[in-house]
Amino acid sequence: MRNYFRYLAYIWHYKVRVITSIVTSLLAEVLSLASMAAYLAAHDVLLSLWFSNGQDAGSMAKQILKLPKGKEVIEYLRTRATDKTTLMWTVIALGFAFFLTGILRGVFVFLRRYLLESAAQRGWMDLLNHLFLRVSGLSVRFFSHRSLGHTMSTFGPDLGELGAGGRMIFSHAVRDTFSLLLGVIAMFLVSARLALMVIVGVPVALLVFKIVGTRIRRYTAKGLEKRADAMKILAETVQGITVIKAYDAEGYQRDRFLQTSRRMLRYDLRRALTKAMSDPSTEILLRACLWAVGAYGVYLYVQFNYPWSMLVTFSYAVKKVYEPLDGLRDLNNEIQASRAAADRVFAVMDLEPEVVEKPDARPLPPHSSEIRFDHVSFAYEPPEEVVRDFDLTIRAGEVVAIVGENGSGKSTLVSLLLRFYDPTRGAIRVDGSDLRDVTQSSLRRQIGYVSQNVLLFNDTVRRNIAFGNPRYTDEEIEAAARVALAHEFIMHDLSAGYGTMVGEGGAKLSGGQRQRLSLARALLRDPRILILDEATSAMDAEAEHRFEGQLAGFAKGRTVILIAHRFSALRAADRIVVLDRGRIEAVGTHEQVLAASPIYRNLYHKQSLAREAT
Repeated sequence: MRNYFRYLAYIWHYKVRVITSIVTSLLAEVLSLASMAAYLAAHDVLLSLWFSNGQDAGSMAKQILKLPKGKEVIEYLRTRATDKTTLMWTVIALGFAFFLTGILRGVFVFLRRYLLESAAQRGWMDLLNHLFLRVSGLSVRFFSHRSLGHTMSTFGPDLGELGAGGRMIFSHAVRDTFSLLLGVIAMFLVSARLALMVIVGVPVALLVFKIVGTRIRRYTAKGLEKRADAMKILAETVQGITVIKAYDAEGYQRDRFLQTSRRMLRYDLRRALTKAMSDPSTEILLRACLWAVGAYGVYLYVQFNYPWSMLVTFSYAVKKVYEPLDGLRDLNNEIQASRAAADRVFAVMDLEPEVVEKPDARPLPPHSSEIRFDHVSFAYEPPEEVVRDFDLTIRAGEVVAIVGENGSGKSTLVSLLLRFYDPTRGAIRVDGSDLRDVTQSSLRRQIGYVSQNVLLFNDTVRRNIAFGNPRYTDEEIEAAARVALAHEFIMHDLSAGYGTMVGEGGAKLSGGQRQRLSLARALLRDPRILILDEATSAMDAEAEHRFEGQLAGFAKGRTVILIAHRFSALRAADRIVVLDRGRIEAVGTHEQVLAASPIYRNLYHKQSLAREAT
């Protein structure tokens, strides 16, 4: 329940709207009961006076006389029952007044509903925004361990269930609660005996609500879990559609999705069945109470001349009690469903980033001296270390290439330098500043990163190059594209030039074109540190050759870390670092590491043989 109250706190942030709606809701329900009681009582007195020629105001008059100004009311009604015309105009006037109270109540109902639902919608939007901020601020490990489908499910079905419950709760809770309480008060004011006969059914209804609510919460939690599994399969299908089609695996994916959706349907149907079985409960209790009230009320009317208007008012009060019970039953069901959703949402909200910025972290000054990997070790899943005692100093302005077999830890070193993760042991320092002591934004603003897995957004070429900073001019964007060898294909091959939409993930572009746009994006920032992680792996031979020819040019004045499998890309490197299962095997020029490193020698010979074969 704690997480559910945390959600309500987001709505309570708009307390002025909530409190105003509560007040208007109370006024609406008081006005409803009071106007109905006054309308029926006035007719009772008028008819009694008419049939008794003004001599007897009826038994209802005894109740009215107990009220302040009750005697004046009776005397006024006596003057209105003198002839048919006056009586009829009085009845019409009473009806018109009753109609006006209905309009006033309608205004109160409008304010109650709009203010409550607007507060609920705003609170839900705040939660959505906070959840996005929390997720976007989590460390890379979260995204590598949690599937995209499960994350999307948190923003989709989980938040949707929570929002739907919140809107219903704040549109019905106040109204139905006030209606129920005022109905109970009215019943006891009219007749305590009749009220006791009716009120005995309420605990029975509450017991049913509790049993049903527990089952609904359990089925909702399981249903949301299966929805997340279905979203996971959907995300995998969208992301890997080319592989799925290439391996003729559409049927396999369909079967996986259908099996998951059937499990989801099973729990949804169980929830629907439980809710449907609970629906008749309040109707049965209401009819039983009305039967008892009707029988006992007739007895009171016949034996003791009990006012018929009092019985009608009491029956209306019974209706005002049991109608809200229907609403509160549905409300309880929604609360239980929302509790299950709230537990899932706040489980993500409570996650803490693995990489945390210190409160006193300072901005990193512009890089000018060196990057120092000081005996760095790192494990994704301890104790299996991916990087072991990596000790290396990279001087400012130096081009350093890192090579090694797949899985040797090359990309992990890049992730550590970008501070996606913190070292298990050791430290990384830029110009003497430990990365754990500086702000992450000041570090990453100095780094241009070109990944082997290029990510482009479904936007224009221009906005993809300028991603993260819309203040770049067209001239700056074009200059970066020229250096990255992208300007030519942008202008000649793309229909709208820099205004061309690249499609989801850059689907409208080739792999080499995507890499060149990614390189242009990195160079546009004019970074002090440039990381090229297999930056030419998807380029054709001509583009790669041109890129290698310009590498020394755009690396000038920058510290460049180059990760590559192709030895042709290492020509511009000042030093080559050879990794073997996370450890440095050799460091030096091409000739030095060729002589000292069996791994480097093996990789070099493999590529030489491949080139000769072609």
